[in-house]
Amino acid sequence: MLGILIGGLFTFAFGGMLLIVVLGARRVEDELKERAKEVHDICADAARIPRFFLANQPADHAVASHELARSDEALIGQLQQYLEAEQHFADEFVLQPSIESLYRESGRRLTVH
Repeated sequence: MLGILIGGLFTFAFGGMLLIVVLGARRVEDELKERAKEVHDICADAARIPRFFLANQPADHAVASHELARSDEALIGQLQQYLEAEQHFADEFVLQPSIESLYRESGRRLTVH
C-alpha cells in the first residue's frame, strides 16, 4: 500500500515537472517568435525610408520630351541626379547614423549653364 502511494506521488511529481518544462519551453518559443516579428517590423520600417522628393515618370516619354524644352530636360536630369545622390546619403545616415555621415557632402553640385 505504501509502495503504491509513493509510486503515485512520484508519478504525480514527475508529471508536474514535465508539464512545467513543456510550458516553459512553449513560453520561450512564443517570446522568440514575438521578438523575431518585432525585428522584422523594424527592418521593414527601416526599408521604407521616407523620400523627400519622388516624381513618377510619365507613361510616354516621347510626349514628355516634346513638351519640355532641351534646357528644361537638362535641368530636370541634373536635379534628379542631385536628389538621388542626396537621398542615398540620407538613407545611409538613417540606417547608420554618425557625425561623419551627417556632414558628408554628396559631391554633386547644381549648376545652370
